[in-house]
Amino acid sequence: MNKPRVFTAAALLVIASSLAGSTFAADSKTAAPAATAPVATTAPMQEISKEQAVEMALRAHPGTVTKAYEDTKKGKKTWEVKINGNDGKKWEVHYEIKTGTLVAEESK
Repeated sequence: MNKPRVFTAAALLVIASSLAGSTFAADSKTAAPAATAPVATTAPMQEISKEQAVEMALRAHPGTVTKAYEDTKKGKKTWEVKINGNDGKKWEVHYEIKTGTLVAEESK
């Protein structure tokens, strides 16, 4: 099995595990009544790993990852993921490490 597929499979497993855990917690009958539970208006953003950045980039631009590394783009610390896309283009995708927000994507 090649490395991009292993990273993609591992990232999907982590995401699926975290989603399943939150779903079961929401269905739990032991949850506190809504009147006493604090209500969060926005969930805090969490740092993303390189593997998560690779998985998000491959969803946006399917292909083969050639490089993934920490970089700075538009004054923000980012994961830069380079992809040889199935569409014949070479992509550079930047996700902010702190929030997972897309900072830039460029094709060549």
